Amino acid sequence: MKTVSVKQKLILSALTGTILISGSVMTARAEDKPSEDTQILPVAGIESVLKECYKEDVKNNIDLYLVQDDKGEYLNRAFSNVSDYVYIRSAPDETSDWTGKLYSNSTADVLEYNGDWTKIRSGSVEGYVPADSLFTGKEAEEHAGEYEQNQATVTVDVLNVRDGQDTSASIITQITANEQYEVTGEAVNGWYPVEVGETPGWVYGDYVNVQQNYAYAESKEEEEKRVAEEKAARAAEEAKKQQEAQRAAAIQSQTSSGQAIIDYACQFIGNPYVWGGTSLTDGADCSGFVQAVYAHFGVGLPRTTWDMESVGTPVSYEEALPGDIILYDGHVGLYMGDGNIVNAMNEADGIGICSATYTPIITVRRVL
Repeated sequence: MKTVSVKQKLILSALTGTILISGSVMTARAEDKPSEDTQILPVAGIESVLKECYKEDVKNNIDLYLVQDDKGEYLNRAFSNVSDYVYIRSAPDETSDWTGKLYSNSTADVLEYNGDWTKIRSGSVEGYVPADSLFTGKEAEEHAGEYEQNQATVTVDVLNVRDGQDTSASIITQITANEQYEVTGEAVNGWYPVEVGETPGWVYGDYVNVQQNYAYAESKEEEEKRVAEEKAARAAEEAKKQQEAQRAAAIQSQTSSGQAIIDYACQFIGNPYVWGGTSLTDGADCSGFVQAVYAHFGVGLPRTTWDMESVGTPVSYEEALPGDIILYDGHVGLYMGDGNIVNAMNEADGIGICSATYTPIITVRRVL
């Protein structure tokens, strides 16, 4: 369903003594006597003129007699009077093909009144709807406010959305240039109420362009395109949810397995550091310690830190989980979580715990 800006205002224009009809001229002569060649202008005035227009079968082109003025905005403006939508049909009968849908919040231009049917144009759709599905004339004027939609477009790079109508009010969020938001009420002291997502707030009028919009009908082709796009979006969202669920399950599995690695490794805290050693009890160096711990779980790793830099899958430090291998320049340890590693540190400290960021990290590898 489309929404575009409309500012057309129309009235009927009557020329003194002359009524223009497509393809003909009727002239009223105030003092001349009637003759066979003279058509008399009905005394009743503009109503009779319009009646004559209909008799001359020009109602299809009634917009030819509509000119801009502030007083006649609703002469050819109509609003939908339906709970959901009404079909716009190619001919004035229920069996004709439908070309679009006029929804409950929509507006249209009247092209023709045809008994129980009215021909309209709304958005890109032109066709017939039941006359009782529209508010027209005085009713259209009375209901117009229900169909007006004010939209604010941001005109600055970044605009604060506040919880009140003053610069001292707290900032709720920020919106950026060219973003559009529905204005949800009347302006207060130059501030407009808007809704960002589901969050209500206020923006200052100097930094937004507020326009009055109307909603319009949707053609059959536009509906088909929209439905296809919505279906694709739902499928993409479902796929994303499945991927997130799989990732969460993998993380849970990794966390569980990784924690088992850490629980096992921590049993050897306090044991000695031995250069070139691989014994968790008698002594190991940094890479020998990591290799021996993983070997207990049936995972073979290279012997040196340089070779370990290419094992498994790389992850960022922010994504690190317990059991991941963190490698430094000439050193390696097992990530415990909470920003710490368990590692064979040096001859003075043996196997122990230290900060994972004590020195720059080269890479984080996940092998489970």
